[in-house]
Amino acid sequence: MRSFFIALVIVLTASFTNAQTKAITDANADKFVSYYNDGKADGIYAMLADNLKSGTSVAAINTALKQLKATVGNLTKSEYVNTDSQASNYIAGFERGGLIMKFNFNIDSKLTGFYTASDPREQPIVADLPGTVTVQTAGAVLKGTLTMPDGAQNIPVMLLIAGSGPTDRDGNSALSNGKSNEYQMLAEALKLKNIAVLRYDKRGVGQSIKAQNSTLFNDYIDDAAAMIKFLKADKRFSKVIVAGHSEGSLIGMIAAKREKADAFISLAGAGFPVEAVLKTQIKDRASASSYKKAVLMIDSIKAGQFVRQKLDPGFEGLFSPVIQPFLRSLMQYDPQLEISKLTVPVLLIQGTTDMQVSVENAKLLKKANPNAQLKLIPGMSHILKEGPGNMKLNLATYEKSDLPLHPGLIPILTDFIDELK
Repeated sequence: MRSFFIALVIVLTASFTNAQTKAITDANADKFVSYYNDGKADGIYAMLADNLKSGTSVAAINTALKQLKATVGNLTKSEYVNTDSQASNYIAGFERGGLIMKFNFNIDSKLTGFYTASDPREQPIVADLPGTVTVQTAGAVLKGTLTMPDGAQNIPVMLLIAGSGPTDRDGNSALSNGKSNEYQMLAEALKLKNIAVLRYDKRGVGQSIKAQNSTLFNDYIDDAAAMIKFLKADKRFSKVIVAGHSEGSLIGMIAAKREKADAFISLAGAGFPVEAVLKTQIKDRASASSYKKAVLMIDSIKAGQFVRQKLDPGFEGLFSPVIQPFLRSLMQYDPQLEISKLTVPVLLIQGTTDMQVSVENAKLLKKANPNAQLKLIPGMSHILKEGPGNMKLNLATYEKSDLPLHPGLIPILTDFIDELK
């Protein structure tokens, strides 16, 4: 009888403890959702189990939050799933659907992980806007906008590939406080010149969905190649011209060769390999010791050896473990080598007041492909608009959605495309 009583006490105590622990993790789950929605990366970092804190940073979490919020919006209410031998597991849906956030807590109610996954629950049907294009690629469903002149047939079409970061089909990034809309403006301007334009949200951005959590540079190349195939199969188009902006330039030149596009246009594309760009940028802003560490890290990443070292504040997120595989995949390509492989007509456009990509980059690409046309546009910034030489004033223009494209851009584009035979 006494043994039964002791056993009953143990069961009751365990039940009370489990209920108490679940109440704590429920509260922490709600707190996690709140921190995510408010963009409080430091709050999420403080919730992490100690063994995870050394592998990430507030800066890295902050970057991830911005990218996710731009792609799928805020989180909805958390839902308890189950408790296994490892953790208490929760999920929360995103505002825009398609994906869910999975996260879990250990026995001490510390956060032991969070990641996105496909949402198995039934999703509401969202009607596409006029001109919407859907293209299935390996590991992604891409959504874009095809801007067509009314009733047009047998006309050229431009595929416009976005630059780095969480950039959507209009040219806007979650990392910017405002909207520049340069891709939308470019499409509308070319439409008036009887040139169609297809622009699309990068995988994991806007309405485009990616199946896996991680993305490599090759995935972006595959996406662009799928878009070229899509356009080449459309009998309304006489020519398919690939135009890549910033990082999209390297993506575009590789995809254009693979899928035999009719021409290629580089808009503010890099001419230096990414490892050289990173080293230059860090040298200008980091301490000597941090720069030395960064160079070793960059060289190691390129060789496929992922590393963990602490750099000066502000640089931690640049080499976070989740970013290193992408960096290595990008480091396998040299834009000068890739553009030298193109035998189709090539146009290089570069603004002289671009604060992100210098004129020297365009000159290197021209040297690598002597047959290319090089057009320097005085006073054009990285977002293809007029921008002053002062960096602070130049960057302020990124948030002015009503600022028009540089007046010299469209004539250069149309002249090049009209000359294609």
